[in-house]
Amino acid sequence: MSEQIFPGPSQMVKIDGSKVRSLRESKGLTQLYIATVVEVTTDTISRWENKRYPSIKEENALKLAEALEVTLDDILEKEEEITKPEETVTVAVPQTKVPKSKQIFLWLMLLVIVLLLPFIWYSFKQPEPVTISATRILPPHIPVGQPFPVIIQVETKQPGLFSLILKETLPANCDPIVSGPPFTGIDKKTGSLKWIARTTGQVTTFVYLAKRHIVESNTPGDASLRFSGTVTLRDKKSSETTIAGSLVLPLADYHWADANRDNRIEDAEILDVYDTFSWLDNVKYDWQEIDAIWSGNGYHWDSSKQEYIILQ
Repeated sequence: MSEQIFPGPSQMVKIDGSKVRSLRESKGLTQLYIATVVEVTTDTISRWENKRYPSIKEENALKLAEALEVTLDDILEKEEEITKPEETVTVAVPQTKVPKSKQIFLWLMLLVIVLLLPFIWYSFKQPEPVTISATRILPPHIPVGQPFPVIIQVETKQPGLFSLILKETLPANCDPIVSGPPFTGIDKKTGSLKWIARTTGQVTTFVYLAKRHIVESNTPGDASLRFSGTVTLRDKKSSETTIAGSLVLPLADYHWADANRDNRIEDAEILDVYDTFSWLDNVKYDWQEIDAIWSGNGYHWDSSKQEYIILQ
């Protein structure tokens, strides 16, 4: 599913840049995080907050409100109410001379406070940034034309609730099928899959199915598929990390559960598949084909029919 583009002129709305900055800072969000969610540059966010662009597209304003976790009305500019200035009354306050001994005492107190400032700073210094890592798990190989699973596990060392953005770039000639949790967005032009999610534990798992479709001419570069992706975590610095783990998926005419490529799925192989890829239950994966190959006397791949022939 590609990103939709609606025809016609865009509706413009006026936003209050001061409110946007105040809401962002009160929630501990950075301009990088907001820019990533709204899909603009950090320079654009800065211009909005400094009221250099008071009117923006309504669709960007909606994304901005969602990133700040408020309603659109909360960031729109309100008309200032005209109030009658109150009359001020000047009261003459008699000046009293501070005794010299008291002046010395005040200066000493000020000096003590200045000397204690470093200790106060170290006592209330900012917490360490959240440590995040992401690992991709791929099958050992896949044939062209058959769905294959991909699992991405995001881990944080500190417990708690964090918001994150996961971006995964599919290899060329690959199509996404389904994911758990569902895709937040898919861009078929760039092959980019996007999720916005909240992690409530130390490990959050994403799983999706994709398929390498058939192309008329194959080049040596088509012998394997290469994956890449990043995870952006909402914290004081909007930390970003590259997805590690499996990066290359070879193309071979064997079932992805047949790790040793002997045209059979053995006991150890099916147990390993059920253990490693158990998250496929989140996308309602049909295990019947794997079970049938394991129960039978082997299989072979029919490239003309794009299916496995199970030997009974």
